[in-house]
Amino acid sequence: MFRIVNFKRLLVDLKNQIINIKKLKQIIFFKKKIILILGPCSLSNIKEFFEYVKKIKTICFNIEFFIRVYYEKPRTNIGWKGYIYDPYIDNSYCMYDSIYIIRRMLIDLVYLNINIATECLNFYLINYFLDCISWICIGARTSNSQIHREFCSSIKNIIGVKNEVSGDLSSLKDSLKSINSKHSFPSFFEKNKLIFTKGNKYCQYVLRGGVTPNFQYLNIKKFSNYSIIDCSHSNSMKNPINQIYVLENVYNQYKYLNIEISGFMLESYEKYGNQNIKNKIKSLSITDSCINFSLLKTVVKLLNGIYN
Repeated sequence: MFRIVNFKRLLVDLKNQIINIKKLKQIIFFKKKIILILGPCSLSNIKEFFEYVKKIKTICFNIEFFIRVYYEKPRTNIGWKGYIYDPYIDNSYCMYDSIYIIRRMLIDLVYLNINIATECLNFYLINYFLDCISWICIGARTSNSQIHREFCSSIKNIIGVKNEVSGDLSSLKDSLKSINSKHSFPSFFEKNKLIFTKGNKYCQYVLRGGVTPNFQYLNIKKFSNYSIIDCSHSNSMKNPINQIYVLENVYNQYKYLNIEISGFMLESYEKYGNQNIKNKIKSLSITDSCINFSLLKTVVKLLNGIYN
C-alpha cells in the first residue's frame, strides 16, 4: 500500500458550499416531486465518471436528480469490492489514495450543485464522505442488518432501503420503522462512548426485484408514495435494455393509474453494456451492464415533461 495521503487533509470542510438536504427533503417528502437516481453501477475511473456527470447535468433540467457514486461493490461471494478498496484495479488495495481521491471528487461535485447518492455497506468508510452525500441506500444484502438500521437512525441524510435479494417485501416496513425510531449503541469510532439517536424520519423504499420483478401495480401500491423503483437489477432481469421498459411501465402507472411513487433509479453510463474487469475500454462499466447516454436522453426527456 502506498501511503501518499495525509489524513489531516480530509478534514478540510466544504466551507462556503454546504449541501441543502433540508431543501431536498421538502421536494421529496412534502412537495412529493419525482426524483431520478442515475449513474454507473460502480465507480471505476474518476476522469471518465466526471466527464459523464457533466453530460448528465445538461439534460436533466426539469427533474431533481441524484448521481450514483457507488464506491463500494456488494458481493454475494468474492470479486472486486469497489474503487475504495482497490482504486487501481491491480490488487494493490491503496485505500489511503482512494479515500482522499473520492472525497476530493465529491467536493468538486457538490460545488457543481450535484446531488450525490451512494450505498452504505461499510459505515466506517461512509463517515469520510457523509457531509457530501444527500441520499444513502441500504442494499438488499444489508437491509435487515440491525447495526445499519441503527447507524441510519443517527444521521440526517435521506435513506433508501432496498428489498431483500429474494424479493421478499415483508421486512421493508420493519426496516423503516427501525430507522425512524430512537436507538442507543456504542460508538464505532470513540472508545467508551455511547450514541443516542433521535431516529430518521426521511426514509424511502427501493423496489429492486428478486426472484421475479416487483414493479407491478399491486406491489407499488402497498408502499404508498415512498417508493423508488430500481429499474435495474432483478426488475430488468439483468438486461440493461429492460430498464427502459420498467421505467415506461411505472411511468404509465403513475400517469394513468394514479399510483404514488417517489422516483426511479437507473444504471447508466456513456456506453451500453459492460466489460471484463481486465479490459480497458473507456467509459464502459466493469460491473453490471448499463444503458448508454443515448438511451438515457430518451428516458430523461420523458421525465422532464412529467409535470406538463
